[in-house]
Amino acid sequence: MVDFEAKKPLQESSGWYLFHLSECLEDRLIKHCIAGDAILTTLGHPLVICQLYLVVADEQLEDALAVMLQQGLEQSQGPAVYVDRDATVAPLGWPGYTLKRPRASFLAPEVSLVPSSFWHMDLSEASLLKNTFLHPTTRCRFPTRLFYIDGICYVLDASSIHSFLALKLLLSRSDTPHLALINAIIESTLKPGHNMRIYGYLEMQYLYLVNWLSAFSPDTLLKLPPGNRFFVDLYGTPLPPATRRRVCLNRQRIQLGLLTVEDAWGSMPIKFINTIKKIEAERMDKMRRSIPEVG
Repeated sequence: MVDFEAKKPLQESSGWYLFHLSECLEDRLIKHCIAGDAILTTLGHPLVICQLYLVVADEQLEDALAVMLQQGLEQSQGPAVYVDRDATVAPLGWPGYTLKRPRASFLAPEVSLVPSSFWHMDLSEASLLKNTFLHPTTRCRFPTRLFYIDGICYVLDASSIHSFLALKLLLSRSDTPHLALINAIIESTLKPGHNMRIYGYLEMQYLYLVNWLSAFSPDTLLKLPPGNRFFVDLYGTPLPPATRRRVCLNRQRIQLGLLTVEDAWGSMPIKFINTIKKIEAERMDKMRRSIPEVG
């Protein structure tokens, strides 16, 4: 590991009281890792942490709840924005537990303990050691970048970074395990009944993270397995629902060994997709040129 100074310790961030809860779980040997907005803000996105997501091994969810209650938090109903009455999977919002500080304001961030199976993260002992790491100046547990991207895919300026050292670690890991965000997106796309509001959140996480990596760490995306690169290359394009569903189905079949990456590309309407990409690139270029320069 390269040794260099952090520009701003995580303990000095405004959200430290939230990150510290990961240390509490770590001290009690609860298999978990941080996810959601906290990942993006650590990477430098100008987001406000509205909800701290702690992904917890399913069998330790009750133990994690007990730790949170010992820290003085109390259970709450969770954000109404994630309620989807038409869903058959998690219609009332995120599964697990939502907690908040007593007498906290209405806008104060809450804490969600989400089972790892829902976020498509393998938090078994072996996977935890390989695919997560402790922040170097704290005991907060983060996922490696590829582990986090992979899981989101299956359901679905450095001065602003809380800790530059944590960022370097997050971007320096080369493990290529089960990508959580991709898996979450694909499951939500292919299986009916999923909570579409949660799906929208996971999709936003995926797009923010991929766009950030494309701009600041493109080598990370090149390390993805070919099947996941197929997904990343196509999913961000504004495609019709049927074509987007085919992207998800092809990636799933690649993972199962039922389809080669070459055949997956061959089944896609490449000429149409390239036309869409060209139109989108021209639109974005026009938008950039229309923004007046400052100074």
